[in-house]
Order: sequence, then C-alpha cells, then structure tokens
Amino acid sequence: MGKSKNTLYILAAIGVTIIGAVTGLWLIWGVVITLMFIESLVSNLKLWIDDKESRYLDALQKTRSDSAESTELLRSMQASITRIEERLEALEKL
Repeated sequence: MGKSKNTLYILAAIGVTIIGAVTGLWLIWGVVITLMFIESLVSNLKLWIDDKESRYLDALQKTRSDSAESTELLRSMQASITRIEERLEALEKL
C-alpha cells in the first residue's frame, strides 16, 4: 500500500504542477502540495508510533513471561534452600 500511495502522490504532484504552470495558480499548487506533504508526514508518524507501540507491547509481554519464569525459578531455588537447611538442621542434631 505504501508504494502505491507514494506513486499516487507523485502523480498527483505532477498533475497539480502542470495545472499550476498552465493556469498560473501557484497558490493553489502550494496549498495542495503542502496538504499532501502534511498528510504523508502524519501517515508516517502514525506508522512509526504503531511500530513503537507494538515493540513496547512485545517487550512488555516478554517481560511478563520472563517474570513468570523468574518467579518459578525463585520458588524452586527457595524450595531447594529450604531442603538444604532442613538437612543441615538434621545433621546438627546428630
């Protein structure tokens, strides 16, 4: 879609330039070109923001999944430490 949109913008700019040159209405040419530029800029900003948002959501999701794995690992380590402490206490009683 992006390439076809750019192609249409180029064709529209050429058409407006030809009309502006033939009629001498350069003010209209300037307004149309400015509006096209602004629309293109806003469209690119939206794409950039969407990309950043999806990266942020991916990172957030990964952090949550890593957090669950980290929590499980910490629980496993805590259980192992508890078993070691119990064995040490049993050995101390001997």
